[in-house]
Amino acid sequence: MSIALPTSAIARLRVLFVRVCVLVFLFACSVARANELPKIASINMCTDQLVVLLAEPEQILSLSFLSHDPSGSFLYEQAREYPTNRGSSEQMLSLQPDVILVGQYSAKHTVKLLTEQGMRIETLPIANSLDDMYANIDKVARWVGHEHKGQQLITELKARVTALQKALGEKTEDNPTAAYYGANGYTVGGNTLRGQALELGGWTNVAAQKGIEHFGALSLESMIKLAPQALVDSPYSEGTYSRAQQLVKHPALKASGLDPMIINVPSRQTICAGPWTVDLIEHLFAKRTEYFLQATKTN
Repeated sequence: MSIALPTSAIARLRVLFVRVCVLVFLFACSVARANELPKIASINMCTDQLVVLLAEPEQILSLSFLSHDPSGSFLYEQAREYPTNRGSSEQMLSLQPDVILVGQYSAKHTVKLLTEQGMRIETLPIANSLDDMYANIDKVARWVGHEHKGQQLITELKARVTALQKALGEKTEDNPTAAYYGANGYTVGGNTLRGQALELGGWTNVAAQKGIEHFGALSLESMIKLAPQALVDSPYSEGTYSRAQQLVKHPALKASGLDPMIINVPSRQTICAGPWTVDLIEHLFAKRTEYFLQATKTN
């Protein structure tokens, strides 16, 4: 004896059946899409981080060993989910990735050999400005097959920078002076990404007074004469200061009456360009606000 189902039950079963079919279809599409996406290997720390940021996990075959270094790699925790390589041609040939991402200064003989073997090589240039950084995000997004994701990220980053510049434009005080001051007096000028970040964060870079546009050094004597109101300190490994990195604590600075604000920035936030660069700009802007608050209390 057959049992007739109510019309309402039949309708619900039909809806359930359609939903299951849609889910199966979407899952099949996602699997097909994943199979179409290129498999990626990276042999450069800066390309590593953009790959982690933009590619799907199943696309990533290998990252450089430096990607796991917390001193240099901002995304080292995420990168530790993936195997590493030493950038050798033998490793790349055994992996057989669809695309190998390299840096501007990756070993030329390795790149040449892999190219001769028919491997697809994509080279990421160094970013010396925010525009360069945006262009690099777009490049990597295209290489890994996620152009839309890259464009969305760029739009978000530009919006954050625009909002910060609007807030800065509402300030009435003159920008305080500052300098990056690394090991042996290493510093940067305005035609670098860090230099641009300093200016966008609302500081005037004193390196310009010494004619430094890109990279250079400021002696202790020059630093005392320039008397910046803040020094940006970024040791490679926190808590492992060498003598060359002790300039910010040199007694001559105190003896001269110079007592700048010390702005600590992790080295992993300055070595490669990425969304963390915009974090740096926001951090510098926050420190600018803190500087004026301290100045008001002192006065």
